[in-house]
Amino acid sequence: MREQTMFPDKTFPMNVFFTTRIPPHWHDHIEWLYVKSGRIQLQLDGAHSELHEGELAIVHSRQLHAAQALEPDTQMVCIVFNEVLVRSGGLDSTEMDYFTPYFNHRMELPQLLKQDNPFTAPVSQAFGALVTEFKSKPPGFELFVKAELYRIFGLMFRYSRQQEAPGAHRPHVDHPFTELLLHIRQHYHEPMTVADAASRVSLSPNHFCKRFKQLTGTSLIDYMHLLRINEAHRLLLESDDPVATVAERVGYSNLTYFGRMFKRLKRCTPSAVRKA
Repeated sequence: MREQTMFPDKTFPMNVFFTTRIPPHWHDHIEWLYVKSGRIQLQLDGAHSELHEGELAIVHSRQLHAAQALEPDTQMVCIVFNEVLVRSGGLDSTEMDYFTPYFNHRMELPQLLKQDNPFTAPVSQAFGALVTEFKSKPPGFELFVKAELYRIFGLMFRYSRQQEAPGAHRPHVDHPFTELLLHIRQHYHEPMTVADAASRVSLSPNHFCKRFKQLTGTSLIDYMHLLRINEAHRLLLESDDPVATVAERVGYSNLTYFGRMFKRLKRCTPSAVRKA
């Protein structure tokens, strides 16, 4: 039942779907489901609930889910996105205080937002603004989409905290990966092995790979490819340097391999970006 979700741009892993039925499936991404009209029967793992127009469901990563319309003209809007869009890589306190506990299943967020919940209306408003930006894609839409993602998460975190026992406290702890991630972002064009990175945080390579994936949502190699290809895309748009020069500047000595990685992440070739 695992679904391979299609993202138009792998460097901005999000998609929006309008549907009337969701067959049982799961995926590695987060899904937010909004009932635009009508009502649905929702399945989350083994639990079934009924949602009405204006209500929302939060589907966690790797959670089995399905939905079936209960009325004619029922329509659902689904936002599917990868956690990397909201994670900061441990570079600020939001990572350790909010997202790491949530994505590591140490913090619970509400999965259903019904009409009687005071947070449903502002979450629905942010949801609608996000969908509008993503579908119309005006200049800078990515920033507005991320802003609405953070707004929705902020509302849900706030609601969750208000449900905690009085006096509950979550101390902030500095993350040992912060210095490593800063180094990678500054030296992404230089080679770095898993062993090199693991030694910087005093972990074995196997343990490092697991912790790095928990923190960033991806592997060290893919993380570096994303940094390199995003910078290459910027250089192709903003400079007149030949493609081979751009590839070398971001850390690729093999032009063919650079082109393959660029197409995999950007869904187009470097020469197509330059011509555009």
